[in-house]
Amino acid sequence: MLIGIAGTFGAGKGAVTEYLKQKGFVQYSSSAMLGELVEKDGNPRTRNFLGPMATKLQEKYPGGVVEKNYQEKYLDETPKDAIFEALHRQSEANFLKSVGGIIIGIDADLDTRYKRTQLRNEGEKDQKSFDDFKEMSRIEEEGGGDKNWDNNIRAVLDMADHTIMNNGTVEELYAQVEEFLQAVQESGS
Repeated sequence: MLIGIAGTFGAGKGAVTEYLKQKGFVQYSSSAMLGELVEKDGNPRTRNFLGPMATKLQEKYPGGVVEKNYQEKYLDETPKDAIFEALHRQSEANFLKSVGGIIIGIDADLDTRYKRTQLRNEGEKDQKSFDDFKEMSRIEEEGGGDKNWDNNIRAVLDMADHTIMNNGTVEELYAQVEEFLQAVQESGS
């Protein structure tokens, strides 16, 4: 089963990914691949370099970083179950669906997401005031320019085969993931 995970900042994409990895899924991280490419060019792993690298990849890979991960890593390993995390662009979601992938959307209300990012404090993206967080979220979620190539998390969430609202506990999140997996297995997808 190929699963693409899309979600808003602080919604729980990482928690879902870790849970699926415990169930035997292999992770293909967009952020990790972009980070490797940015560092290879001699630049730091910051948003100022990661976004432009993602856009640059689409010149060669219409499905962006997800397609590059699929072509260069997944096809070499071909695990039974894989996670492509995180999808930010419609082109990435379109590519994953074209190879049989299923998209899970993860979302939560803005206040909950902000509190989570403050608790995890994973670098520059989490070191924001609430107003800055809200604006950064708006830009990432709504995109700009060409909605297929730019980050547009809301558009990808609209494409999701299933969306999980994660405003509760981790246990409640895992229960929702289990319900999704069971529904997919029962449908034979």
